[in-house]
Amino acid sequence: MNDKPARGPAAYRPKLDNLHGILWMLLAVTLLTAMFAIIKQMATELPFFVVALMRTTTALVMFIPWLIRVGRPGIATRRLKTHFLRAFFGIASFAAIVYAVGRLMLSDTMVLSFTSPFWSILLSGLFLGETIRRDRTFATIAGFVGVVMIVKPHGEVDHAMLIALGSAVLTSGAIISLKSLSATEPPARIVFYFFLFGTLFLLPPALLTWETPTWEQLGWLIAAGVLGGVGQNFLARAYDAGEVTIIAPLDFLRMPLAAFFGFVVFSEIPDIWSAAGTAVIIAALLFITRRDAIERRRQRGESEG
Repeated sequence: MNDKPARGPAAYRPKLDNLHGILWMLLAVTLLTAMFAIIKQMATELPFFVVALMRTTTALVMFIPWLIRVGRPGIATRRLKTHFLRAFFGIASFAAIVYAVGRLMLSDTMVLSFTSPFWSILLSGLFLGETIRRDRTFATIAGFVGVVMIVKPHGEVDHAMLIALGSAVLTSGAIISLKSLSATEPPARIVFYFFLFGTLFLLPPALLTWETPTWEQLGWLIAAGVLGGVGQNFLARAYDAGEVTIIAPLDFLRMPLAAFFGFVVFSEIPDIWSAAGTAVIIAALLFITRRDAIERRRQRGESEG
């Protein structure tokens, strides 16, 4: 990610508005969780690379009106390498989640992949220079304790759980790349390159495992693509507007939403360890969010004083 950002009067500048970033994030997690509920069903009926490709292709088609409107200047960028890295991390993470969600409960998959906010906090300190305080360190450790409770390593660990955990690390790389891009690139351009490169990444393995969807399956896949495309746009807007240490923890809402969709759609009921682990992770993230709010109020008070 050492390619040079755009310079000059045409260079994009982020909004730096945490309130709007939070609102965009709330919309994003709702749409993306609904998308994964659809993908969970489709992943049991079709090869997961085919499911993932249909999602990115549908979202890419949604950008045609935008491309016609903005033309070549709208996609011109000096940060193609970072767009490529963001897409690589994001699509690899998404493919891992598609695989895992077809084999695990929706709520467990979301929770395991949800360790990404903890990784994001650590990586944002390393790559973005944001401060990692002691309280965040303790909260992150507590979050990983919650993960252990869900994985239950005293018994046989499902390989799909490890893949879901791996997706969290990849997601962290995507978030750091996304935050770097949002300093100079508008959200629509970021999402466009994500789906463009993502479609190119997924095309070869999808062709090797191809099964033609039925018309009904195609309809659901298109719906998942639309939800994913809009959700990704909202996600890019969230990170464009807010600080990563504030926005990333809000992703915890995917967990209760995933449990809700899993219960209503798939009649899934988490066991006591999964429920307890989820509670620990949510508590850790709520603690981080609360401490951030206190710190911001303290800093405002000092600046006003």
